[in-house]
Amino acid sequence: NEMLQTYELKDAKISDIPLDVNYKNIEEGKLLPENKKYQSLIGSLMYIAISTRPDITASVTILSRKMQNPTETDWKEAKRVARYLKGTMNYVLKLGNTKNCNEELVGYADADWGEDKKDRKSNSGYVFQYYGSSISWACRKQTCVALSSAEAEYISISEACQEGLWLIKLLEDFQKKVQLPLMMYEDNQSCINLIKNDKFSKRTKHIDIRYHHIKDLKE
Repeated sequence: NEMLQTYELKDAKISDIPLDVNYKNIEEGKLLPENKKYQSLIGSLMYIAISTRPDITASVTILSRKMQNPTETDWKEAKRVARYLKGTMNYVLKLGNTKNCNEELVGYADADWGEDKKDRKSNSGYVFQYYGSSISWACRKQTCVALSSAEAEYISISEACQEGLWLIKLLEDFQKKVQLPLMMYEDNQSCINLIKNDKFSKRTKHIDIRYHHIKDLKE
């Protein structure tokens, strides 16, 4: 409520989505005359995303890349995220005490491919759930240019598994039993085949060695 009041969005129309699905294709428009207001709003949204709202994390992460040169379009989309939050204030993270909740630690990984038009780097995203609630999530730009959607997904799930290993250790430190192997969900069949295949082909041998540890983890 305080954020909505600060940015004069208290009476603004609620948005059903946190970011326009065509945002990357929209003309950027004019640069904002000053950046501070945009930076302040993105900072507030980032705090919320990191703390309790995995559903806006990707949107806020993408918008945060324009902190130094935001345009009118970026400002409009930042306010859209705030309007989305206005309509979903009752969303909460609830750990356990839900019917048929999954008591296991499970992870989900995904990636887009070359979505950034400037450098063609992909975005990685993951979320881990425990007792039916999201407990860890992130969205970040990959550090290299993936040459295929399978490679982008491969990098994404490799990074997600690193987080998964840390979560397993954390839960064990809390004396919580974690059922192994950790179940990871990935929707790209070519990526799954790449993980299962112990051989390297001409199409995959260029992938950085640090991502191939996932082949050992599958065991």
